Amino acid sequence: MVLEVYLDPCTVNSRKVLAGLELLGTEYHYNHVDYFAGEQKRAEYLKINPHATVPSAIDNGPTITESNAILMYAADRDGGNPAYPKDLQKRAEVNRWLLWEASVWFASCYVYLVEYVVKPLLKSEPDQTVIEGQSTQWHKLATLLNDQLTKTKWLCGDEPTIADISVAASMHLHKAQHLPFDQHPQLKEWMTDRVEKLACWQKTQAAVEKALLPDKATANGTVNDHTQVQATLNYTKDLSPKPTELYFYDSAEAEGIHEPGDDAHEVSIHDGWHRGQDFSIDKEGFSLHNFRSGFDKWEDEETVRAEFYPEVVDFLKHQIGAKRVLVFDHTIRTKSNDTKKLTQETNTSQRAPVMLVHCDYTAESGPLRVRQLLGDEAEDLLSRRVAFINVWKPIRNMVEERPLAMCDVTTSARNDFFKLYLRYRERTGENYVMRYSPEHKWWYFPKITPDHAILLKTYESENDGRAQFVGHSAFLDPTTRPDAPTRESIEIRTIAFF
Repeated sequence: MVLEVYLDPCTVNSRKVLAGLELLGTEYHYNHVDYFAGEQKRAEYLKINPHATVPSAIDNGPTITESNAILMYAADRDGGNPAYPKDLQKRAEVNRWLLWEASVWFASCYVYLVEYVVKPLLKSEPDQTVIEGQSTQWHKLATLLNDQLTKTKWLCGDEPTIADISVAASMHLHKAQHLPFDQHPQLKEWMTDRVEKLACWQKTQAAVEKALLPDKATANGTVNDHTQVQATLNYTKDLSPKPTELYFYDSAEAEGIHEPGDDAHEVSIHDGWHRGQDFSIDKEGFSLHNFRSGFDKWEDEETVRAEFYPEVVDFLKHQIGAKRVLVFDHTIRTKSNDTKKLTQETNTSQRAPVMLVHCDYTAESGPLRVRQLLGDEAEDLLSRRVAFINVWKPIRNMVEERPLAMCDVTTSARNDFFKLYLRYRERTGENYVMRYSPEHKWWYFPKITPDHAILLKTYESENDGRAQFVGHSAFLDPTTRPDAPTRESIEIRTIAFF
């Protein structure tokens, strides 16, 4: 007799059963129960399962409820299956993970699913306090998985079992759930390079996305992977040989100079959430990462340096493999600083978002900055690979207004950049600004939260084809709510030595 299953394939436990039955090779007949329409609460279904839950299964006998129990039963009904071993010790190991998933792992992952996927479907916003309240528990549990997966290819050995399917199901929309995988590399590799390549997993993914990401939703659950906005970016005209300049002090020499940002263009800026894990600072010039911090004393300059800088150092060493990271400066950007001139000399760590397409360093100013900061050490360090990485991160709130846009380096030629001279009383600095090109492709991450960080490559010493300079700018997003909170973000400037 064919196993009758009653479920909605978009729910975590229903998807678990479908993928598990496919892994086991069990023949089944699928009966759809529309979870979001509440069909599991209707009288005819309550006769099958009085608990009003999905999934359920019937095999010429009593109803079997609970997803793991269904998979355990299915594995044994046809005489056994290696995905649920008969050997008592091996089976005990599988059972251990099945019980662990049901008792703690499902509930922890479900918080992220509700906040980042379900709530946006219901036109509601994620509650950051709820997410933060669950974060410690999630990382604790993820560490257990990560440790196990450093020892074995799959959770229980060299081959996948129903334990792998069970544990993975709670993460089946991990990008949209914003699960902070980056701190657990073995877990991430297991999920993305093994589980997601299983035929049983791929066969059952489409139904999940269709129901929960109806527009191929991005990681914040609100826009699809083809979404783009039209917005104005301030490029700069190249008037060579006349230089482009900014003076940071009053001077008669500033009269009649060519200032940047005089070539505004309307461009398409693409939502990048759907491929957030694919961007690379060495290819596109920027990358997206999970970066949760408990630090909250942003008004205290010295405390930022003493307590938050070390977090950034550890984070970057882990993410990019640098042997040494120097954090040398930061800027906290808020709209409340709009009244400050871009060229204000004092309190430069508090700025408004920069509405100018630029890159913070040039081929010459990068090495010069190393020499200024590191003196006698500089020449030895510059003999090896050096990269300047800006760590851009929301603070306090989700960023909705004046988000950050990045120009994909694969679409920008080196000669699209030219120098902006920054005239200070005691020295002249250099940035790059950019001339407009219709070839440029721009990306952003709408509604990015404080649990994330964007890395920007602003200088690269190697000239081997990897990204060297990334253009970026804040912009006015036309989809921003009128009552959206003021953008608050921090930009940490670092030098990575390899």
